Amino acid sequence: MPKVKIISLLIATLVATPAQAIDVAKVREIISDPKGLAAPGCAAGAFRGGKTLFVTAAGSGDIEKGKPLDGDTLFYAASVSKQFTALAAAKLIEQKKLSLDDDVRKYLPELPEYEVPVTVRMLMLHTAGIRDSLELIRLAGIDSVADTDKATALKLLFAQKSTNFTPGTAYTYSNGGYLLLAEIVERVSGMPFADYAKKAILRPLGMKRSFFMNDAKPSGTNIAHGYVPVGDGFEIRDTYPTFSGSGGLMVTINDLASLDRDIEVGHKVWTPAVAKIMTTPGTFTNGQPALEERTGLVYGGGLMIGSRNGQYFVQHGGGAEAFKNMYARLPERKLSVAVLCNRGDWVSQDKADAIVEAIEGDILTADDASSAAKPALDGRYVSDELQATWDVRIAGDVLTAGVASRFARAPGEPLELKRSADGTFTALGTRLIFDEDGQGFTIRTARVHALRFRRAG
Repeated sequence: MPKVKIISLLIATLVATPAQAIDVAKVREIISDPKGLAAPGCAAGAFRGGKTLFVTAAGSGDIEKGKPLDGDTLFYAASVSKQFTALAAAKLIEQKKLSLDDDVRKYLPELPEYEVPVTVRMLMLHTAGIRDSLELIRLAGIDSVADTDKATALKLLFAQKSTNFTPGTAYTYSNGGYLLLAEIVERVSGMPFADYAKKAILRPLGMKRSFFMNDAKPSGTNIAHGYVPVGDGFEIRDTYPTFSGSGGLMVTINDLASLDRDIEVGHKVWTPAVAKIMTTPGTFTNGQPALEERTGLVYGGGLMIGSRNGQYFVQHGGGAEAFKNMYARLPERKLSVAVLCNRGDWVSQDKADAIVEAIEGDILTADDASSAAKPALDGRYVSDELQATWDVRIAGDVLTAGVASRFARAPGEPLELKRSADGTFTALGTRLIFDEDGQGFTIRTARVHALRFRRAG
């Protein structure tokens, strides 16, 4: 038997106890491509009560070299990084070197004075109204976020004369807010953010291989390339930014097991004081929950919190062009699932949910009417504000919209948007978010918020 196959089989059988009867072969099916090592894939792990149930992987981290993924492969974590940025801030808050209610201009005087002061808490909860740094980079004419650095991203943020809304009054997911949060951690700690995160979080947790990037591409061995499907094969797309805060973490499944162990039983980094900061659902200044309308979850410290599909989750996903990740905890079941994928056409939350059900049974559909009868989304939608109709069709992860408007002499070229890790559809800075009942959707761009379409007829 080939050596690679033997290694894969050994990884696949790392189950905590036979009594749990977890079908790891089924888990591998969830994260496998029929092309085997000729395709990218995922590494996945499940943990209960601080113990590892299994770690398994399928697919290649480097297709050209035939290098299989495993539990020690480093993946670009994308926005899974945000909980670590919030954790870094929480450790400083625990030490009383920083406060959630501090005006951020105390540490970032380069920011303009906005109509209402922005606080550290608002950055953490995405309620500050800070514009998204990755969108600003693209709008500034930089084709790829991989071709810039932290200094440029900060200059763009510091140049913004206003916020998306009055700080504290609404929720808009912002990579810019988390870049500013990391910069505050850097200035308060007196060391580069990547170094502080290593000293205060990663090494105490026993996350031996993981690290934050600091304006340099990752180097070393067993690092996954990201891939997107092109024709009958795949092309490398390592097109992620190399600065940290909103993203920037390189992480392995085995290292996420170390984090999960500390959350459940260790409490060396995840102390009760830190846990309160991280897992308290956020609110707006009027006391209403900081709700992410599409999911119905509330943002906490780099985590989305609440019930979905009949279960209580504490989770965060992460997506780049060619990486799709999810780390989800079900606290009431003391179960956690982590999925790191190096291919851009898979939806990580779907993979994680399928693994949860492979372990626990059909718990995500029981007594959940919204899951039992998901609305069909194809159809015609109308915007009164644009006086336009969109004929929407969805095939796999691609949404195509034929657009007709009274202001256009002839129908334009169809729009094409791709499904993101969070279930929305995006293209060129435009995000389309369907209503839960399928009766409409909202369009958001960097400069146009909450443009509504309703289903026709």
